[in-house]
Amino acid sequence: MTLTLILLAIGIMLLLMAVRSLRAQRLKERHALLFVAVGVPFLALAIWPDAVGWMAARLGIEYQTVLLLAVTTFFLVVNFNLLSIVSVQERRIACLAQMVAVMAQKLHADRAEDRGASTALPLERTADTDEEQEVA
Repeated sequence: MTLTLILLAIGIMLLLMAVRSLRAQRLKERHALLFVAVGVPFLALAIWPDAVGWMAARLGIEYQTVLLLAVTTFFLVVNFNLLSIVSVQERRIACLAQMVAVMAQKLHADRAEDRGASTALPLERTADTDEEQEVA
């Protein structure tokens, strides 16, 4: 009974998180579908605990643990795929931030030349100066 309640709670929690994040536009549709695809089996196992044994018998797998290992491997591959997407996006964001900083430096230098002033922004900026400018 306890296992059923835990599986039911996990399934409902995953589904609610997916719907809530999708409505707040913090999660793309394909990732929300992934959460739904993970949450539904938890709900199914809460309702029908012998589903793993039935599925193993239908697929001709002699040991139920092999089926669980295959499903776990699938989810690890999906997780790896999502993390690689996040890593690529982080690198792109860092590159874009550096390009914007260089362009801002050039723009400031061009404006300073137009005014006849010789002061330009220093090449290195600290996080403190960025925060001070955001506050102001």
